[in-house]
Amino acid sequence: MPRLADSPDYPLTARQADQARSDFSAIESDLRFVMSQLAQLPTRAYLCRMLLLSTASLWALLVAVALWLR
Repeated sequence: MPRLADSPDYPLTARQADQARSDFSAIESDLRFVMSQLAQLPTRAYLCRMLLLSTASLWALLVAVALWLR
């Protein structure tokens, strides 16, 4: 595959190449930010554990109240 930089059909000036590098750098930093935000989202397993824990806690509270009112 021929390199685009060597092709006379796509001549790039040094300024255009520098601008492309800075654009790629900005895109990479944005991508890293999005990846860090996605890594902080709770997993499905964590959400299931929290749901199970809250359901168990609610049932324990209902049993305690039922025994107290008896």
